[in-house]
Amino acid sequence: MMKHSLTIYDDPVFYIQGLTSLLLQNEIFDAVLQYSSKKEFLENFRNKPTDFAILGSHQNGIHEIMDTIVDITGIYSNVKIIVIGNYFDLNDIRKLFEKGIQCYLDKDTNFDEFSEAMKMLKSNKIYVCNSAKERMVGYISHQNQNEHQNTESLTRREIEVMKLICEGHSSKIISEKLFISINTVESHRKKILMKLNVKNSIGIVKYAVENNMLE
Repeated sequence: MMKHSLTIYDDPVFYIQGLTSLLLQNEIFDAVLQYSSKKEFLENFRNKPTDFAILGSHQNGIHEIMDTIVDITGIYSNVKIIVIGNYFDLNDIRKLFEKGIQCYLDKDTNFDEFSEAMKMLKSNKIYVCNSAKERMVGYISHQNQNEHQNTESLTRREIEVMKLICEGHSSKIISEKLFISINTVESHRKKILMKLNVKNSIGIVKYAVENNMLE
């Protein structure tokens, strides 16, 4: 059976000592090293890199953690990195994975979920804690709701103009088809861009297709 070693870089000391004790007692790792100083952590990791590393956020902000990720992956590229964050923003979590982490956990993640996350990492999979996933679902739901509200806010005439834009017609042709002036068409076009939060006609077409508005 393959042995797994872990280095923890976090603070306060009593917290990482307690976590170390739990990990060893439950045989999740065979060896656990712990450091609360970045200098000491990096010096020892350089001399004896472990295949797993936990970076905590008790004394480290998101930018400090990202810098540390670069440091340790430069020493040992195969290290599996777990970040225990202070309810980091979803965009920051995405950036952490882009930097090279394999697991993100919020600081109140319970030990059962932590154990499950380690099993996933040992199987070469990634893991995001349940609370962060809930934030992600909430964010997506909110985005979808906003998109629905944007569609609802289009007037009947704006929808007519939008459909003609999607068919590739110029403002002149649209004005002739709807018996309105070119200036009025341009006014509708600007309002459509603003309401759908897109930059140009290509964005209008993409939005309309994705939201089944051309059927």
